[in-house]
Amino acid sequence: MIKYLNNSKTCGCRFLSSVIFVCITPFSSLANNITVNHSQLEQYISLPDEEVLLKPAGQGVFLSFDFNDNWHVKFDYQEWQDNEHAISPVTIDLNLTSFGGSLSYVQDNWYASTSLGMSEDDVSHRKDQRSADFRQDNTQVASISGLFGYNWLQGNWMLDVSAGAQYSDWSIENKEINSKRAQQEGKPPEEIMITKENTLTINAGVSAARYWEFTQQQGVLAGAMLLWRYQLSDDENLTDENIASPSQQTRAQPSTSRNGGSNTLRATSGDDNYGQITAYLSYYINDAWSVDLDTSVEIASDNNNQSWAVGLSYSF
Repeated sequence: MIKYLNNSKTCGCRFLSSVIFVCITPFSSLANNITVNHSQLEQYISLPDEEVLLKPAGQGVFLSFDFNDNWHVKFDYQEWQDNEHAISPVTIDLNLTSFGGSLSYVQDNWYASTSLGMSEDDVSHRKDQRSADFRQDNTQVASISGLFGYNWLQGNWMLDVSAGAQYSDWSIENKEINSKRAQQEGKPPEEIMITKENTLTINAGVSAARYWEFTQQQGVLAGAMLLWRYQLSDDENLTDENIASPSQQTRAQPSTSRNGGSNTLRATSGDDNYGQITAYLSYYINDAWSVDLDTSVEIASDNNNQSWAVGLSYSF
């Protein structure tokens, strides 16, 4: 049997597409799957006098359903949180939320999918607990994406190539809440600036995976991917002060569908041209349970942000 593992991950202020990992397994060709995970990202926040690194962490839930050998659907929800005290001094609170779904179709070695996704990034700045001065940057992104790919076996290896595109609408709200003292000096109670923007990106990826069988139900899967993306449309309003945070979906819930599709693409802003390398390891305890570990690092980006995730999956 052929088991496909879908991976969609973004970090470091990017748009990334999903990539299919494939391995040979002894499991049935059709199954449903639920995965829970814990993951951590990296995000830099720019202040007037310094750049602060935050490492938001949180949990996620992923569902995968196989209608038949050709049609598959996936849903996901994930959130991350962190806070940090800057030298300024400023206390920064970061909350990230991401959710979406995808529908995939597979025919022989070819696959195609379409995805919808929503993400929200909320960053709050406060000088101290007693200060009434407060700033909040909220970014909401809605995206639609498509992915097309081909995979094949070569010995004990499964190889995959894919290409896709993503269109995203951005709504960025920067809010300043001024203290009574600042209002007495002539400032309004609130100062709000809203930025609307849309972006179009294309991406391409290659991946390879290998499965080592211990018993008929136990084994280890190891895989890696290289993903590259390029932004076609203008993003001149997405500055360092109002960009969306990095969003990440964990590596793949082990879907036992005969062929894979893509999960929802995650939209964040960043360099126009950059890459990402992802590596993962999965241990299949039996035909129902597995544990997964993955890590990613950016290449050719400003900060080369890193991320990791660990998950537990159940197939039924």
